[in-house]
Formats: sequence, structure tokens, C-alpha cells
Amino acid sequence: MKLRPCFLVCTAMALLLGACSSEPPSAAVETPREGEPADMDDPAVWVHPTNRAKSLIVAAAKKGGLRVYDLSGRLVKSYPSAVGAEGEPINRYNNVDVQYDFDMGGGVRIDVAVASDRLQDSLRIWKIDPQAAGGPLVDITDPSLARLFPTRPDPADREHQTVDNPNNGKNTAYGLTLYRDKGRDELHALVNQNNEAVIAQFELTAVPGGRIGATFVRRWLFPYIYEDQDLTQENEADPTKDFSPQFEGMAVDQQTGILYAGQEDVGIWRIDLQTGAAETRPFYETTAFDPQSTIARDVEGLSIYYASGGEGYLIASSQGRAHGEPPRAPQPGLDDTFAVFAREGKNAYLGSFSIGANPARGIDAVQECDGAEVSNVALPGFPFGVLIVQDGYDDDLDGLSGEPKATNLKLVPWQHIAGPNELAIDTGYDPRAQR
Repeated sequence: MKLRPCFLVCTAMALLLGACSSEPPSAAVETPREGEPADMDDPAVWVHPTNRAKSLIVAAAKKGGLRVYDLSGRLVKSYPSAVGAEGEPINRYNNVDVQYDFDMGGGVRIDVAVASDRLQDSLRIWKIDPQAAGGPLVDITDPSLARLFPTRPDPADREHQTVDNPNNGKNTAYGLTLYRDKGRDELHALVNQNNEAVIAQFELTAVPGGRIGATFVRRWLFPYIYEDQDLTQENEADPTKDFSPQFEGMAVDQQTGILYAGQEDVGIWRIDLQTGAAETRPFYETTAFDPQSTIARDVEGLSIYYASGGEGYLIASSQGRAHGEPPRAPQPGLDDTFAVFAREGKNAYLGSFSIGANPARGIDAVQECDGAEVSNVALPGFPFGVLIVQDGYDDDLDGLSGEPKATNLKLVPWQHIAGPNELAIDTGYDPRAQR
């Protein structure tokens, strides 16, 4: 990876701090282990407005609810899923994101965390308030917020027709990311539909009573057949012939308005949220369609590292299919890795890395990463930024059998990644200043 001259000083500093090593970067901090019904998934970083030591990590734990951690990985607050009449969780928070300075009206602005709820087919919205008596998250979801996906494309004619969609968690809200349109002073949620090639946009709106609802804006329908491959084809005996059209991992470049969306088996698509135009094919395909690709399907969590002058990186989790009971389709060197693309221009591929173990701190390596978030902000314990990743097999407790007994988050100092890979270190971007 070519080092940009404007970052020579910072990267040299990272090398002096020990980032240069033949070993892969490793986590300095991890969160507590999660087990059933919790399954750690997608993290988001909230930067405190006046004291960065009080910044938080908000993370989705699926049927286990939502978790809030501090920068040392300590659990600050657990928000369990509600339980139904039969004693089973009735919420499943797949993805979560945070944004700043939402206009509630009357001169009141707040920071929010928003999660997709697969079992309710809805959004859940919290005000972030560290002074709140019940913890830093206060539920302000509009109780009348409608289902996000009451219909799905009709299998007989997906391009032109829809059919009613049962609210059974199968074709409901899945991946999520937020976009703060600074020009219009609006906040939007981008949500994809489980088992479908659909992404929808919703505007978050303040409603009476200090709550937030959501209004449908538009949707995009992507191919169910790509390069002559039927993406609805299933084959449990042969993973190379087993496909899905669904998306999950997404990230919006808050400065350009470009949405990056990972169609798990196909690749990464770009949508211009300012114009509404989606490209006609992904800018980067998985190995299912490009043998030279460095992303083994599934492509999962996407995140953006911001640097000066529009530079920086898009980071994608190349989860792969190397673990679990056979049949599986391992791709050595590509499974359990992270691909790095230039943020600017045509998003050129720059290289890949994995996250290894840190024996000195008793922290294991990262496998099957579902969700990730990178922050360039200088934070206590992470003065050059941090990459936070979900580890699908915390401590490898079940021998990578495909049914992980424990998951958690790993926090990797950015300089440990940047130094050996000749990537930029630039802590100048302020996520709060983008309105």
C-alpha cells in the first residue's frame, strides 16, 4: 500500500510505537463474552461532546438486546430484548448506528442511536444521554412507527410486483446505517431487507411527545440474477452453488453522501444518496464472481476511516466460509480478513489484513467478523483511532464448529493496522462537525 506523503510523520510515529511487526495486528481490549440468546453483532462509536473519556460503544446483541460499553471494554449498561408471552425474546437488533445533533424542534438537538429490529420489522430509536437515570440510552421510538417492509418483491415478477410480507422475521428489517444530510439538516436510516435484494431509505422525523418516527423515502431493487447466476438458488450439499440475494453490511460516507452496501454473495455496491442513483453493478465483486477478488463471500461489516482532503479508507469484512461443519468452502488467505479500499476516486483496492491473537493480554484472534466500526478520533487508550470488530468465535470455545458458544467485540488500535500496512493516521475528522 502506497503511503501518502502528508502522513509520513504520523505513520513514522506509529512505527515508533511498535506497530511495525511481521505479526498481524491484534486487539488491545475486548468486551465481555456473550452467549445465548445474545449474539454480538454490529458496533457503533459515540464520541462525547466535551470529554472523550466518556465516549461509548453501542452494540447490537441480536435477541440479547443492546449493549453499551466504555472504551476499556467494560459493560456500562445492558438493554435486554423484551420477552413475549411464551418467554421468548421479541426483539432482534441486527445492526445499530449513532448520529449527532438531530433536530427535535424548538431549538433542541440530541444525539441518537438507531437499531434495526428484525423480529418487529421496525426501527428502535434511543436518545443518547449519559446523565439519564436509567443509563445512557433513553427509548424515544414513536410507538406508531409503521413496519419497514410490509411487502416484498413477488417471486413471479420481482421488478414490477410485490406481495404481502408476513411479519415473521424472515423477510424483515436487517442491516442498517445512518446518514446525516448536512445540506438539508436531515437524518436518514438506510435499511436492507433480509433474504431480499432490497434497500430502503427512511427519514427520521420528530413527533409530538419528544419522540422520533420514520417516513419512507424510496427503495432500490438490486438483481436477483447476477452474471447468469440465480441468487435465490439454494444447495445445502454444495456451498459453491448455494446463494442468497441479501445485503447486510452498509456504511455511508457522511461527506460525499455515497452509500456502500454489501450484497453478501455478490460484492459492494455504491448508491449516491444525493441523486438517488445506484450503480448498475458492484464496484468490487466477491470471489464468487471474480477469481482475482480478495473478498471471500460473505462480505459483511463495512466502515469508513475519514482522512483530510477526502482521503481515507473503506474497510470491508471478508468473512468467508471456512468454519463450521462440512460442507464449507474455505479460501485460505481470504477468510477472516479485512479488505481496504481507497475512500476517494474509484475506491481502488489497497490491501488486506487479519486480526491475530494478543497472548500477552489473553485476547484471541478474530474469526467470521459480522460487524465493524472504525473511528479516526483520538480517544483515551486509542490516541490514533480504533477499529472495533465483532469476533464470531470468542476464545474459539467450540473449535470453530459453526455454532459459536460465545461472541464479543475486539478493539484494535488503529496504528497497529496503519503502521505495517502503510495506511494514513489522521485524527482531524470530527464526526460532530458534519452538520
